[in-house]
Amino acid sequence: MEGRAFLNTAQKLTQMRDEPALRSAVSRAYYAVYNFCIHLLGEFGIHFSKDYPAHEKVYFYLKNSAITEIATAADDLRVLRKRRNLADYGMASKEFQNHLACQGDIVRAQGVILQIEKYLKEPLRTQLKNGLRAYHAIINLSSSSS
Repeated sequence: MEGRAFLNTAQKLTQMRDEPALRSAVSRAYYAVYNFCIHLLGEFGIHFSKDYPAHEKVYFYLKNSAITEIATAADDLRVLRKRRNLADYGMASKEFQNHLACQGDIVRAQGVILQIEKYLKEPLRTQLKNGLRAYHAIINLSSSSS
């Protein structure tokens, strides 16, 4: 399954318009992008364990790719993650009673995927791959010298 398939589920959930469905929609929108990015990084030989630090690592890899548009996508991914955390754990929050706000999260998720997809074809793919691998080399050097 491709991660972006979660976007279809998120869209269906927002149509239900009740708070549990809207919270779930925000969560699915985030995971659509996160899993899309995990898959992409894996294609470039960059793999993470399936735990909490992986979420932060995906952000840092994208943010430090040396490509402004990918760094912007990373910032949007971080916003989506904060919204997902609030949706999943902030039960007192009233932000998930409005389906339009949750639709905005889905649009943001779609935008992140579209931004990154521009870099999936050559010559931009090589540029992205090189940027991600350069960051990978930097953090591996710093972790091995610690």
